[in-house]
Amino acid sequence: MLGIGIIIPVIPAIFYANDAAHFAGLIGEDKIRWTFCLLMAAFPFMQFFGAPILGGLSDRFGRKRVIMVSMIGTALGYSLFSLALYQQSLIILFLSRLIPGFFGGSLSVLFSAISDVSEPEDKPKNFALIGMAFGLGFIFGPLLGGILSDSSHCSWFDLTTPFLFTAALSITNFMLVWWRFQETLDVKKYTKITFLKGIENVKKAFTALNLRTLFTITFLNTLGFSFYTQFFSVFMYEKFQSNTSEVGYIFGWVGFWLAFTQGFLIRKLNSSLAPASIVSKTMLVIGLGIIAMVFPATIVGILILNFFLALAQGLNSPNLLTLVSGQAQPEQQGEILGINQSMQSLAQIIPPLVVAIFGKNLATFPFVFGGSMIILGWLIFVLFFNKKSS
Repeated sequence: MLGIGIIIPVIPAIFYANDAAHFAGLIGEDKIRWTFCLLMAAFPFMQFFGAPILGGLSDRFGRKRVIMVSMIGTALGYSLFSLALYQQSLIILFLSRLIPGFFGGSLSVLFSAISDVSEPEDKPKNFALIGMAFGLGFIFGPLLGGILSDSSHCSWFDLTTPFLFTAALSITNFMLVWWRFQETLDVKKYTKITFLKGIENVKKAFTALNLRTLFTITFLNTLGFSFYTQFFSVFMYEKFQSNTSEVGYIFGWVGFWLAFTQGFLIRKLNSSLAPASIVSKTMLVIGLGIIAMVFPATIVGILILNFFLALAQGLNSPNLLTLVSGQAQPEQQGEILGINQSMQSLAQIIPPLVVAIFGKNLATFPFVFGGSMIILGWLIFVLFFNKKSS
């Protein structure tokens, strides 16, 4: 999670920071938005195909082996990103996002491991621990990313340093999983695996009677929030002329409140409120909060809005995942959570493509469109899923 956080402020800076110089001779001004957006879409594109494959492999061979292989693939991808910046190679650049994108599908395997050892009533709390890890990664990751990419802190720091550091973290994770992680899957099963499993998952998500409403909601929620996460750094670089360190501090602020919410607050709320009740409230707050992001004229206003977004997202994410997990039998956890990851990956592919085509104003379009998608998902949840559950 720390490795994910480190690169958050760095990739947009390659194209949009005030001193951005990488690939300037290869990309014209009119093509920067397209190149950046396609690069952002590359990771979830491969995750869309990788998540169900890795989920199926983990059902067949166990969670531990799949996680270890994924760590190696992730380290390779981030190493290639540094090489791409040194070589000024667009081909290597895109390859460096495609490889870790495929192996990034192992996130569904981690959630499956949590599900393997959780009683139904404990799932929101245990899924929240993963969310807290994300939050901690968002506290320290962007801060480290901003520092490691800023030569004012050290003469040999540049935009390649965070990616080399992240590759080293992935190797460290590999060693920790090898030495300390205990296999959580008691009963292995044979799952048919094909490269088109992601497409099959989307079809199943939208056609299965017990899945389609909830997965439609999950899709719209992830779609809308991805507009925010993928373009917030660009928004800060363009509207406030921020540098990577400043963007890192803001993400650290968000991460602190995410970790607080999912590490402490959610345990108290889930003892008195059902997951569906929490989701029905937090989705609306998130949607309105993202749309409101276009209005503040100061960094203080941005920090206040991000405070409320972090609290709402910290409560929403594990409870929505609990509702998804609850649709599956114990032996189907890997498959269902793999479908969920496919839906999330598909939702993360779309925002960069939409912005590349329609979003010339990166200070408003991603937030208004993204927030509207979450509000649409909230309406479907309140009008259909909640009533059906009742």
